[in-house]
Amino acid sequence: MARNLYDVGDRPDETGAWLNDKQEERARVVPVGMILAALALAAGVMFLLKDALPGAGQRGGADGPATISATFALCDDPGGDACVLSADTYAWRGRRYHLSDLSVPSLTAPLCEREGARARQGRAALATMMNGGAFEAVPDPTDPDPASRILTRDGVSLSQLMILKGHARPWSRTAIDWCAD
Repeated sequence: MARNLYDVGDRPDETGAWLNDKQEERARVVPVGMILAALALAAGVMFLLKDALPGAGQRGGADGPATISATFALCDDPGGDACVLSADTYAWRGRRYHLSDLSVPSLTAPLCEREGARARQGRAALATMMNGGAFEAVPDPTDPDPASRILTRDGVSLSQLMILKGHARPWSRTAIDWCAD
């Protein structure tokens, strides 16, 4: 007599599976749309909180471009918060920066009284220009000094204004005799 070819449990069940095969359930995967929505939400929150994060008064990092809108005073402290040190040097948030692309008379070691007077006038002129509204401070890509900045307001260079007003001259490798003028 023929025996049953099937062992117990080998018979097809009501789903049609043989030999105890079970239908594998598809793993639950987070839809790509939900991931993109979460990333967009995170980017929106970062954009809204950018003013609450450290460095909110300036755009960019300490060595990157910044929009500065502050009142600058005259000072002699290179670690000052917002002050003008000389006709080509300023302190901002504890760091010292200098304007690239111009030469100015020396305020600390003038060779004559005329040079000292021009240095003081240039320093006051730079403070007035910097206090005239928000301006952009961008690292000079041609200068290897990381503290070198190009200051612009509405696309106009503050260094060029200093030169046009006679408080500075275009940068030169040779020393300028400010007493001869």
